[in-house]
Amino acid sequence: MRLPVPHSLYARLTLSHLLVAIVSIGSISIFASTSIITASREQVEHHMEDLAFATSNALEEPLAEFLSDEASLAEVYNSIDHLLSGREGIAYTLYLVDGTPLFDSNKPFPAQADFDTAPEVFMALQDELGEGDLIRPDEQGEETFYIAVRIEHENKVFGVLRLSTPLKLALASTSLRRLLALLLASAILITLGVGVVGWALARNLARPIEEITAISERLRAGDLEARVTPAGPQELHLLAETFNNMANRLQGHMAELRVFVANASHELRTPLTSVKLRAEALRGGALNDAEVAERFLNEIEDEVDRLGAMVNDLLDISRLEAGMESNQRNQVDLGILVEEVSATFNVRAERKGVRINIGSVPDLPTVLANEDQLRRVFTNLLDNALKNLTKGGKIDIQLHTDLNLGTLYIDVADTGRGIAEKDLPHIFERFYRVEATLPRTHGLSGSGLGLAIAKSIIELHRGEISVTSKLTKGTTFHIKLPVF
Repeated sequence: MRLPVPHSLYARLTLSHLLVAIVSIGSISIFASTSIITASREQVEHHMEDLAFATSNALEEPLAEFLSDEASLAEVYNSIDHLLSGREGIAYTLYLVDGTPLFDSNKPFPAQADFDTAPEVFMALQDELGEGDLIRPDEQGEETFYIAVRIEHENKVFGVLRLSTPLKLALASTSLRRLLALLLASAILITLGVGVVGWALARNLARPIEEITAISERLRAGDLEARVTPAGPQELHLLAETFNNMANRLQGHMAELRVFVANASHELRTPLTSVKLRAEALRGGALNDAEVAERFLNEIEDEVDRLGAMVNDLLDISRLEAGMESNQRNQVDLGILVEEVSATFNVRAERKGVRINIGSVPDLPTVLANEDQLRRVFTNLLDNALKNLTKGGKIDIQLHTDLNLGTLYIDVADTGRGIAEKDLPHIFERFYRVEATLPRTHGLSGSGLGLAIAKSIIELHRGEISVTSKLTKGTTFHIKLPVF
């Protein structure tokens, strides 16, 4: 049968403290009571031993006179009865050397001759010190302590005195009962005290956890402002702070998601609206004008291409942030990679009258990276740079390393129009375009996702990307990658 276990953490903690207290205090109490009982038994044995020797010494002369017919048996009896008659629970028997009992306090006087011989009597007769003791059942089966001592004088043995007392009666003394009662009362009080302390500790531990659970439910229900008040032990305090940090990040991500959805909707709506308007114009009669129709069709194609590129960028950044991109890494020589990417832009740069310069230190170390992803980073940076340059401009790409720090540095600098200081903190945000306010005729409109994708790729490689810029002075992107 399975015992019911409370579901509440508070109840479980309280019960666990109480069970530990009961088991611990119970074990200590059992050990203590056993020790007290053992000590009491030893005390009874020592007392009986002292009493037996004192009585045997008192019986030396009366018993010697009785054996020499100088005194009667009654005089011997009176001597022993005088010493032991007032002691409750103590029985005595006097034996001759041959084991014959003279009298017994539990038998009618004079003693009968059919007593069973006790082993402790023979132990006393054979022992060098003249003593024999045993704990064994008596005639009624009750556990009894027996001690026998020789009665002798000047190496002449006259008899054996045996004393006995029921251990049950001896251990039922007032002092022993008082000790055991005190022990029981102390155990109960300590158990109650530990139970109260356990209750307080359980409350102190359970309350912060219950609050975290309640706040979690509020977050699940959509209350993103809900936060936990740190309380309790240091670990729970840290847990509450971690939970709040997680909630802050969740709230931030949700805010970013709302902005992302709003921006994506706006950015997707713009080309769709443009396509729809031109399609309606064509349907409304512009199709009859071959020149206008051709221009509208070209613009529709451009918008569709822009829309497709934007959708692809959205899919790419989502895959990167979800960790769905390929994690295959190889040793990549960034010097060669940058030269290859630059070569793809040479024709476009020449047409605009822009120079691309690459500076690299010899023996540049390779990095463990995804080559396609890093190629896309430099493609985006060079594409942005060319968009912002006019005839006579230039792009400088510098690569160097610090082996002591295990870091490879890449700087992509252009001499373009630069970025305003107010725009720099937002440059890596999705859909943020510095050129958004410029006329479309500049041909600089993009999706606003290229730098966000570049940032995600660099961070996936445990690197950093940053930007410095001044208006009319140009822009420089700084990349740091670990060398593996």
